[in-house]
Amino acid sequence: MKIYYAPAGTNNIRTKIYLNEKGLDIPLQPVDIMKYEHKQEPFLSKHRLGRLPVMELDDGTIITESMAICRYLEEVNPEPPLFGTTPLEKANIEMWSRRIELELQIYFSAILRNTQPFFAKSVYQVPEYVDACHKTVQDRFVWLNDIMGDTEYLAGDTFSVADITGVSAFLMIRQIKVDVPETLTNLHAWLDRVKSRDSVQEFIRKK
Repeated sequence: MKIYYAPAGTNNIRTKIYLNEKGLDIPLQPVDIMKYEHKQEPFLSKHRLGRLPVMELDDGTIITESMAICRYLEEVNPEPPLFGTTPLEKANIEMWSRRIELELQIYFSAILRNTQPFFAKSVYQVPEYVDACHKTVQDRFVWLNDIMGDTEYLAGDTFSVADITGVSAFLMIRQIKVDVPETLTNLHAWLDRVKSRDSVQEFIRKK
């Protein structure tokens, strides 16, 4: 088993934080995205869309998409549980993961993809969309701050994959020049809490 990986990008970071939290030592096969190795053979034979991460099992089976990789590993290595243990916990964690992806990460990614020259070779850039994304992000910051209240973690009192999705998304904002207003104290408290975890430190040090 191995994971094709680059130490950048939200989905790579999400997968690596998950591995760190679980204490899983799975070999990481580096892919140099700056040389566009993910858009060339032999990598494209693994994933025709040319995206990372990709997990290859010992029998050659390929699993793509970071959350699918994490779900597989959760089934094989259930402790400590990061996807919940009861039906309600699992649903709540899934809900929060989707909220982060659909209400924040999608806009972070749109800003990055439409402003960075690196992506010009792989996406159709629409710079005019960026301003709308910035405005939407600020609205969503207020929404998230208010709806999460003073709970310790996104899905309740226990750290979960929802928090991994959240912190990996928020690590992106340093690349797109987005600031979280200091008045949003609930959001800042959560960010400080999750960024202090050992599993996240390798990405904090890269600031």
